[in-house]
Amino acid sequence: MASQLGICNEALSEIAADPINSIEEASSSAFYCRMHYATVLEELLGWTDWDWAIRRVTLALRANDRLGEWLYRYAKPADMAEAIRVLPTVTEQVASLPIVGPYPFPAWDALGKLPFAIADGSIYTNVFDGILEYQVNSVDPAAIDRFASRAASLELASRLAMPLKKSRDLKGDMIKQAELAKQRAIAESENRSPRIQTDYVSTVEYARMGCMNDEL
Repeated sequence: MASQLGICNEALSEIAADPINSIEEASSSAFYCRMHYATVLEELLGWTDWDWAIRRVTLALRANDRLGEWLYRYAKPADMAEAIRVLPTVTEQVASLPIVGPYPFPAWDALGKLPFAIADGSIYTNVFDGILEYQVNSVDPAAIDRFASRAASLELASRLAMPLKKSRDLKGDMIKQAELAKQRAIAESENRSPRIQTDYVSTVEYARMGCMNDEL
């Protein structure tokens, strides 16, 4: 199970620096860990759609100020780093799936992501009673899997090499190792939760076949 202290000490061990007992202690190792740790974790969350950092929430409706563009406006969750997709409720999924046409998959995922836009703290979409699937902007280190934790440690080590060891060669080596660990962590996450590849069917095609309703 990953922890802030564990990630920091693994990073320090990679560059042969002194370990720390607390990130708040008065040592050079702790000082530079405090300086770079939060940035590394923030960047880590942006590398991919990690399965351990994805959440779903029913969106809160707001007054729509783009009626000519979208049917609904919702408030953006405060802890959202990146919106992944907007989904309808189960009732809407059952009621709104097309019953005719060249669509062999009996699920919304197979029809591709529904369109949405983000602006000024709001999410605009044509989905009634929308549910947002999104990635959070902060996470408890204990939730991070071992591959991503290892990648975070090596990334942190690459930031610590110069201030603690004054070695550009060591920094360069850490950057290479961190990049390999990053790629492996992303691959492991995507293998656990494969992305569904779909053929895009436009709303125009749906409309021509009489498969559209007023809310999609």
